[in-house]
Amino acid sequence: MTRWLVHGLIPSGSSMVLMGEIHSGKAWLAEQLAVSVASGHDFLDMFRVEHEHVILIDEDSGTASFKRRFSRLARGSNVDPDHPSLECYSRCNFLLYDDERREWLRNLIRQQRGTPLVIIDNLERIMGGREFDPAGGSTPLADFCHELRDAGATLVVVHQTGVRRQSRVEDWDVRKEAEGFTVIIECFDLGMAVFRTPTANTQFVLKPIVRESPVIVSRPFTVALKEDPELTWARLSVVDDLPELKGSRRRDVMPQVVEGK
Repeated sequence: MTRWLVHGLIPSGSSMVLMGEIHSGKAWLAEQLAVSVASGHDFLDMFRVEHEHVILIDEDSGTASFKRRFSRLARGSNVDPDHPSLECYSRCNFLLYDDERREWLRNLIRQQRGTPLVIIDNLERIMGGREFDPAGGSTPLADFCHELRDAGATLVVVHQTGVRRQSRVEDWDVRKEAEGFTVIIECFDLGMAVFRTPTANTQFVLKPIVRESPVIVSRPFTVALKEDPELTWARLSVVDDLPELKGSRRRDVMPQVVEGK
């Protein structure tokens, strides 16, 4: 029987890479996931989560930008940004090849009960200019994923795939956009490709890329950014129907009673 962190989407103890172009919504999604798991609130107002401690390492945005976005998402879910289950580090110079920093992270994981969620943003920075897949021998990135899972964590790593390209709405096809995401994904159990839709509203399409995972939702689905005019709070929510979550498995995936929506 599958143990879930995010029911139907992220198995507990697995590794996932969240991939997309610049400004495609990756950081928003990663931080919404952190808020949801640490607080026990539904992820994207759709997926039931198991409450776990969260270790979030932001090496991408910088402290000020990270704090603004994270605080807005926390307020959007009525969660204290200083929630005791949220452990955030911004620009702490974490490097995948640094043995001291890896031991530091393993110790943080081992100090927690259950299966804590570790989110690292972003992959290119923690690689420190090293090759993702050097010739010969095992892949350091794959070894790192196994190492953190063995320490007892569920791992989500954010990866920027390039500069955002412009496209017309009528020509936009998420299946074509997802081509080429095969090199990095081989190091993980699951991939999630993120695309900013070329529409007036701020919406993202998530495309699960399932390798060795019992994920229920395997087709693209759309998520919208909701925010107030003063930009004091923000929240991400699924906006299209997910038939995979209905039927006999619905009770396993969705909460029976959803309050405050």
